[in-house]
Amino acid sequence: MKTLKELKLDGISLKLVQGDITKYSADAIVNAANRYLEHGGGVALAIAKAATDGNPEEYTRLSKEEMRKQIGRDYIEHGEVVVTPALALERYGIRFVIHTVGPICNGVWNDEFKEKLKNALMGPLKKAEELKLKSIAFPAISAGIYGCPLEEVVKTFIEVVKEFAKTAESVEEVALVIYDETSANKALEIFEA
Repeated sequence: MKTLKELKLDGISLKLVQGDITKYSADAIVNAANRYLEHGGGVALAIAKAATDGNPEEYTRLSKEEMRKQIGRDYIEHGEVVVTPALALERYGIRFVIHTVGPICNGVWNDEFKEKLKNALMGPLKKAEELKLKSIAFPAISAGIYGCPLEEVVKTFIEVVKEFAKTAESVEEVALVIYDETSANKALEIFEA
């Protein structure tokens, strides 16, 4: 786990970290989920495996159950979130996993995708505030298999956190945790711009 950059925004510490989000000590980590909370690949599968010590199907079942309780249907839209317990991730100080769904860009970027991503990022921040959490960590939502350009995802992330920081009361730290070094270094260029 390596902190590459830290920005101070209205009382919030915004960190860029290279490492494994499933081991990042924050009150909540955010899952880049699909709208049905089927944790079949990417960061979603990594979180589901880590939370259950290797039984991702069990985490999918739990997530779907919580989605029905919290949202009242079998899918979530951009900006909606579902909160599940961290289970085995508690050993790293993580208390909750907040599931959000980002846009599927397939290499394209436009205002509509940006708006959907903003909603997908703001939802977990508002939920963290509602739960009175101090810290929350995000992966680069939609930058992986959903094919949104990493640079645009990182720019949008910083914008959303700046906006959120103006009204945040309990949240003190927001981290963007990127697993691979190449992507983390690309993100660092944007953090330093």
